[in-house]
Amino acid sequence: MKVIVRELHQPEEILPLEELQAAIWGDPEDVMPARSMMAMGHEGALIAGAFLHDQLVGFVFGFPTADPKRHHSHMMGVLEAHRGSPAALLLKRFQRDWCLSKGYERVVWTFDPLRGVNANFNLRKLGATFGKYIPNCYGPMGGINAGAPSDRAEAEWEIRSERVFRRIYAPESLPEVEGLPQANTVQDERPVALNLGLEARRLLLQIPEDWGRILQNDKALAMTWREHSRQLFGHYFALGYRAVDFVRHPNRYLLERAW
Repeated sequence: MKVIVRELHQPEEILPLEELQAAIWGDPEDVMPARSMMAMGHEGALIAGAFLHDQLVGFVFGFPTADPKRHHSHMMGVLEAHRGSPAALLLKRFQRDWCLSKGYERVVWTFDPLRGVNANFNLRKLGATFGKYIPNCYGPMGGINAGAPSDRAEAEWEIRSERVFRRIYAPESLPEVEGLPQANTVQDERPVALNLGLEARRLLLQIPEDWGRILQNDKALAMTWREHSRQLFGHYFALGYRAVDFVRHPNRYLLERAW
């Protein structure tokens, strides 16, 4: 099963991205117009697709920023049926290579920090980190994001670093987290306590095992989680901590500060 990633240039290649966005994120009312993407492509944006047996199964779209060394990766998604394939990783490898060829040093994007699958992919597999939390980044959203404010983490991907190169081409051993203090307590998928008094150089922060299920089935619990995590990330980031890795079962971020 070979996934092919390539740039998309022609209108007939880019127009299907509207339907693909709706299929990936479940909200046909909130898709980026393909013709806007085409216009941005003419001004230096990246538009690339992942194909399996000539079928478009995923894409990545990013654009230049005011910083000539910084590329903003606005969207990257893969159809649910193909999320076990290498498509997502190959799209990000392609984006990294493309950005390096254009002289970029850093790629940034936003993601929901309560989605464990995304956190594991972004921090563990790609080697991204984040130290910025944006409350209600996009306002009310629909589809798979409906049910809670659209808080987002801003991932930073240092594409020239050894860490990133190492992680995208070979699995990294899990960090040693046994005995580290944890900033919150979770019982049965519910946050029951937080600890804002930790001062250790490294600490853990737990998130739900299945944020998507909570969003769909328990709006009150979703709001509780959003407020809980917003307070935790905001507090520890203000103290100089940064999310640098992720471990599963249970889902926990490893936060670290340099001093």
